Amino acid sequence: MKKDFYYVIFKTPQGYFGLCTTEKGLYRTCLPTQSRNRTEKILLQGVKNPVFQKSLLPGLKNKIIAYYKGTYVDFSDTAIDLSELTSFSQKILRACMKIRYGNTTTYKQLAASAGRPNSARAVGGVMARNRLPLIIPCHRVLGSDGGLHGFSAPGGPKTKQEMLDLENRSRSNLLK
Repeated sequence: MKKDFYYVIFKTPQGYFGLCTTEKGLYRTCLPTQSRNRTEKILLQGVKNPVFQKSLLPGLKNKIIAYYKGTYVDFSDTAIDLSELTSFSQKILRACMKIRYGNTTTYKQLAASAGRPNSARAVGGVMARNRLPLIIPCHRVLGSDGGLHGFSAPGGPKTKQEMLDLENRSRSNLLK
């Protein structure tokens, strides 16, 4: 079945963020980069005939901008398109979406929460291929030792740490 892809690139306090969607939901995101062109290149890699749509997903864009300003945001109600993925990957990614803002879990705990307690290594592979970072908060998944253990989004582990720090700061501001 042919998919129609639509996308938008917009500015956040950390740089240019990208969203790509299909009729089923959000298909891919690109965490902020300092260049609109770089974000677009990363976002649309392998996507056939995408159509730019400036007015795409205005509510989600506002939530993402708020997130990068340090505001608590919940993306768990975002419609996502995981139709091309295996049922295992879908199960892991949906379980990851339930990790609350400002919290973390381990690959092992995420595997257990998805009913696959002995699949921590496989969960790591699913997280590495997550095409919806931020919306599916793979940055909240850590190694058993609490280590970052890589991050495939732009900026790598440094970006992962910055996102965790941002959430911890805004969460502690909520508690004051």
